[in-house]
Amino acid sequence: MLACQYRHRVTLQQKVKSQNANTGAVTYVWQTAVLGDGTVLDAVPARVLTGAGRELIAADAVQAQVDARINVRWFPVADTELANWRCLWDGRIFDINGVTTDETARREWRLTAKHGVNDG
Repeated sequence: MLACQYRHRVTLQQKVKSQNANTGAVTYVWQTAVLGDGTVLDAVPARVLTGAGRELIAADAVQAQVDARINVRWFPVADTELANWRCLWDGRIFDINGVTTDETARREWRLTAKHGVNDG
């Protein structure tokens, strides 16, 4: 793991439930994730590797989708929680599909993500 490989900056967001006090309506909004120690996960150094794009038909329309692998330094959060987050990079929204760690499980998170059809 070389520091020079983390040349991109990403923002990790989590879905937060909010309820309107007057109507009681429940809505979900995306907010920048904050760790238990107060660390805000904005402009996180990352290595973003995008793959070849593809087209598919969804909702009777041609849609484009791009797969990516995003590596970020490890931080203390459950991988099941991280799998429900999304990542913002270069003006694009990437939905996180899978989460793995390196061999030691304490150096980096390896996220598989997609951009396109289901933007959070």
